[in-house]
Amino acid sequence: MWRYRGTPHYLDRQGDRLGLPRTLTDRAKHNSEIYKASVLLGQLCERWHKARKEDGVPVFLDSELEQVKGTLGQCELEAKKLHALAATAATMIDEAWRAFGLEPPVRPFAVSCELDKPPRPTAANGDAAAKPLKSTSVKGSK
Repeated sequence: MWRYRGTPHYLDRQGDRLGLPRTLTDRAKHNSEIYKASVLLGQLCERWHKARKEDGVPVFLDSELEQVKGTLGQCELEAKKLHALAATAATMIDEAWRAFGLEPPVRPFAVSCELDKPPRPTAANGDAAAKPLKSTSVKGSK
C-alpha cells in the first residue's frame, strides 16, 4: 500500500544519505519547487486511496490514468528544475573558487546527466598524459 509521507520524511533521508547537517535539510523544506511536487503527490496519494480496489489493488479508468500521468509529468518538471538549480549552483561556486586561485572542494555528490559527454582529457582535470599544445612556426615565415 502506497503511503506518501510528505517532503520532510524524504528530505531527511536524503540529507542523511548525503551527509548534510539537519539544519540544511530543514531549510530546504521550504523550497517552492519541492513544495509544488509534494502537493501534487499528496493529491495523487489521496486519489490512490479513494480508488475502487480489486484484490487490494486500485483500479482506474484509462481517462483517470491519463490524468495521473499528466500530474506525475508535472512532478517530473519540478524535479528537473531542482536538478538545474543544483547543477547551476555547483558551477557558479566552482567558478568562484577558481577565480580566487583556489581548487574547488570535492563534493560527495554531483548532478549528472545521461546526456553528459565524458570530459576531454586535459592536464587540468588530472590526465597526466595530456600535454598542452605547442605552437609551431613554418620555416621562412615570421
